[in-house]
Amino acid sequence: MSKRSRQSSPNIEGKRKPSRARQNSGAWSALDFEQEAFRATADQTEFKRFSRNGVRQFLARAGGHGTADVVRFADNDVILTVVNCVLPASASWRYDNDEPLIVLRASLCCDVTFQVEGAAPMIFNRPEVTLACVPGGRMQVVDILGGVRQQGIIAVFRASTFAARYDLRFEDLPTVMQEVLAGSGAAGRIASFPLNHRIAGLIADTIDSPLESELRVVQYAGRLAELVAYTLDAMHRTPSLRGSALNRRRDVELANSAIERLERDYRKPPCFVKLARDIGTNQNKLKAVFKDVFGVTMTDYCLERRMREAQQLLLEATLTIAQVAERVGYKHQSSFAAAFSSHVGMSPRDYRQHRAPFSLPLGPIPARM
Repeated sequence: MSKRSRQSSPNIEGKRKPSRARQNSGAWSALDFEQEAFRATADQTEFKRFSRNGVRQFLARAGGHGTADVVRFADNDVILTVVNCVLPASASWRYDNDEPLIVLRASLCCDVTFQVEGAAPMIFNRPEVTLACVPGGRMQVVDILGGVRQQGIIAVFRASTFAARYDLRFEDLPTVMQEVLAGSGAAGRIASFPLNHRIAGLIADTIDSPLESELRVVQYAGRLAELVAYTLDAMHRTPSLRGSALNRRRDVELANSAIERLERDYRKPPCFVKLARDIGTNQNKLKAVFKDVFGVTMTDYCLERRMREAQQLLLEATLTIAQVAERVGYKHQSSFAAAFSSHVGMSPRDYRQHRAPFSLPLGPIPARM
C-alpha cells in the first residue's frame, strides 16, 4: 500500500505499525486489520466503514465486481472476511506472521493458492470447508485469480487463543488440533470437507445478510462460531489412528481403498457387493467401516461428490443443466434436478442464477457451430 493511500485511510483504533522488515518486504501479519481492510484502496476499491470494526470494500473500480467485508472482533484475535466478488486482476499478497495461525475457509466458489515457506502449496478451487495451519516465522503468499468469482467466508485465528475464544478445553479438540495448538502442527491442511446443504446455506445466508452496522458484526460472530462447531464436529467424526490401534488400521485401510474407488467412479458407483469383494471384505463390513471412518455412508458420499461437481459446473456456466446432469451421471435431467434441489436447497437453475460468476452471461448458452 502506498504512503499516499495509507494517509487517505480512516484512522483505526489500536492499529499496530508493521515492522521495518515487513514494510521493506511488502508483507504484514494476516491479523493486521488496517492492512487487510485497506490493502487495495489505492487503485481498485472504494470502501466504507459499516461498524466500528468492519470495513466493506467495493470492487467496482478497474473492472471488478461485488464486495468484501473485513471485520476485526474486539479481542483482536481473529480477522473475518466475507467475500462475494470478482477481482479485476489476479492479486498476490505476502504475509509475515510472528506466531502460528489457524485459517478456516468455507467457500462456495474460489480460485486461491496458499504458499507457506517450506511447505507444499495449498490450492482452494472447489466448494469445501478447509482448516489449515500457518506456522509462525514463515513467509506466506496468497495468490487470488482475477476475473473469477470468489465467494465464501475466511477466518484467520491466533492459534494460541483459539480454544479459549470458544470456551473449549484442550481435550475437547480433535487430536490434530491439539497438535497445532501445542505448536507441533506442520504447515498445511488440517482437515477438508465437502459442503453439505447446511453449510452451503450458512455461507449463502451470511453473504446475503440484510443487517448493517454492529448487528451485522454480531451476526458474523455467531455464524463463525457455528461454522467452527460444524468443522470440529466433522473432524471428531473422522477418526485418525494413534498408538497401537492395529484393529482400527485394517478398517481404515479398507475404507481408504473404497473411497479411492468411489472417487474415481462416483458418477456411476460400482455395486457395493462387488466393490467389497474386490478389496477383500464383505459388503456389511465395508459399509460399517466406511461410515465409521468418514462419517457418511458410501451412498451419501457418492451423492455428495456428484453434487459438489454439479455445483462447480453450474458456477462455470459453460454447460446447459441437461449437460451438467449427464456429466455427473444422471440419465434424466428431472432426476438430477430433484436430487440437486433436495441436497442444496434450491433448483439447479436458481443456483446458477444466484451464484454464477458476475463476469459470465446468465442467458441461454449459444449452440456450438
